[in-house]
Amino acid sequence: MKLADYLSEAEIRPAAFAERIGVTRQTLWRYVSGDRRPEWDVLERIQAATGGHVTPNDFLEGAATSLAEVASEPRSAA
Repeated sequence: MKLADYLSEAEIRPAAFAERIGVTRQTLWRYVSGDRRPEWDVLERIQAATGGHVTPNDFLEGAATSLAEVASEPRSAA
């Protein structure tokens, strides 16, 4: 689920959610708009704060659709 959708459906103000996960409102806006991807520690806080409704995979648009796909891709010998 996209973070924007979660915030809307859960009727959570972005400023309150930003405070909950320890980022600024501006940073949260960049995550929601896709201008920036959260660091892993922030992704973990987002997942915890949303009860698992928003996961790290939800930020991978344009990349592999899931971490499982990345892990299953064959690696070439270097």
